[in-house]
Amino acid sequence: MFTPAREIFVVAEQVTALPPFSFRQVDDRTAEVTQTLANGFFGGWRRVAAPRNRIGIHCEAGPVGTRLTVTAVGDRAASRRATNLVRIVAAGERDPRTIYRFRAIPVGPCTLVQSWAGTGYPIFLAPDLAAARGAAVRPARPLWALEQRGHWVHVRVGGPAPAADAGPSGVDPAVAAETPGDGLATVGWVEADQLVPATDLTGSDGVSVSPMGADGVGAAAPPVPAAGAPTG
Repeated sequence: MFTPAREIFVVAEQVTALPPFSFRQVDDRTAEVTQTLANGFFGGWRRVAAPRNRIGIHCEAGPVGTRLTVTAVGDRAASRRATNLVRIVAAGERDPRTIYRFRAIPVGPCTLVQSWAGTGYPIFLAPDLAAARGAAVRPARPLWALEQRGHWVHVRVGGPAPAADAGPSGVDPAVAAETPGDGLATVGWVEADQLVPATDLTGSDGVSVSPMGADGVGAAAPPVPAAGAPTG
């Protein structure tokens, strides 16, 4: 599936960790859900010293998506919650109304989602969450999608072609000015769920331009008067 591990854990906490179960994330790829409370003999809830019902959740990111492994130990209370988690996450991959669907980013202009506004997203230098990260880009920075591999999109920062004024290293000076340091690159990888396709408004220099005027309202440019014509 194309749901990142962090989103699977969010759904798992909402679906499987309703009382008397509780959710605990072990690391970036593993989480567990255990029944920490039980109904006592007189009807009151008591804490369980050795939980019998457990649900293990393991996510392994790969080149074509995330492999989700869910194990349930105990009675039907655990197996029902584990089954619901798999069903909801798998169904969400095909549901166009959710963020858990497969995000197909076509070749062409794209931008980051607005949740990165003001912070910047350091692009990955390889399609791997463990890979080094390069220049930080922001939603206002134009990107160009080159290809998609599973939930990873190969992008070029700035437009469909390298900037004409790029230095000998091929690094766009504008990108270097945003994030100084080593390992900067004009191309890199971004998670598909962090991108949205953009309208192709490519200018002559190969960089997307804004259709909005200075006042924020789109308007056509006024015609240039002919030579000798009155300007009024």
